[in-house]
Amino acid sequence: MKNFICPGWGVLKMGSKSLLLGFVCLAFSSGVLAIEKQENEEERNDFSYSYIEVSFIDHGIDLNGAGADSDGSKFILSLALGDSLFGILNRANTDGDQFGSGFDFDTEGYGFGLRGDSWFASYTYNTWDLNNTEFDVDTIRVGFRDKWSDNFEFSASYTWNDFEGFDNENGFQVGLAYKISSSFDLVADYETISGDFDLDTVSLGVRLNF
Repeated sequence: MKNFICPGWGVLKMGSKSLLLGFVCLAFSSGVLAIEKQENEEERNDFSYSYIEVSFIDHGIDLNGAGADSDGSKFILSLALGDSLFGILNRANTDGDQFGSGFDFDTEGYGFGLRGDSWFASYTYNTWDLNNTEFDVDTIRVGFRDKWSDNFEFSASYTWNDFEGFDNENGFQVGLAYKISSSFDLVADYETISGDFDLDTVSLGVRLNF
C-alpha cells in the first residue's frame, strides 16, 4: 500500500482506516493553496485601477504671455480591464477672471492604458474648451506608482502632449494618496505642462476604489 504525503502533516500510511484522513488532508491542502493564491493576487493588485475620483482643481494658465487663473471641479473614472489593461475617462469644469472679464476653461478626455506591478502607460484623446475656443490634445503618459507605507501612495509620470495649433508640449505630474479605509483615499496632485501653452494644475479630492 502506497504512502500519502500531506503538506505540513508528513507521510500518512494509506490503509483503509486512514483513507478518510487522506481526503481531509487533500481538502485542507487545497484550502491553503487557495488562500495563498488570493493573497498573491491581492499583493499584485495592490494599486487599484478601478476607481472614481472627484477633486477641487485650480489652474494657472499662461498662453503666449497672457496669464490667468481658474478653479472648479474634476471627475475621473478609471476601470481595470483584465490583468493588464485599463480605461479612463476624465472631465474638468473651471472658470476664472482675466483683466475684469470672466472666462470658462473646460476639458474632457478618454483613453486606455497598460499597467504592471508598479508602472503604467496610457493614451488619452482630449478636447479643451477655452472660453468657447475648442482644440484637441493627444496625451501619452508614462509613470509609476509606489507605496511608501500601508497608507501612503506616491505617483509620478511624464507626459507628451500634442496640441492642435501649438507645438508639442512636455509635462510631468506628481501625486500623493492617503488611504483612510479599504475603499476611500484622500488624493492630492500637481501637474505642469510647459511651452506656448503653460498650464499648472493643483487638485485635492477623494477617490473611491472598487
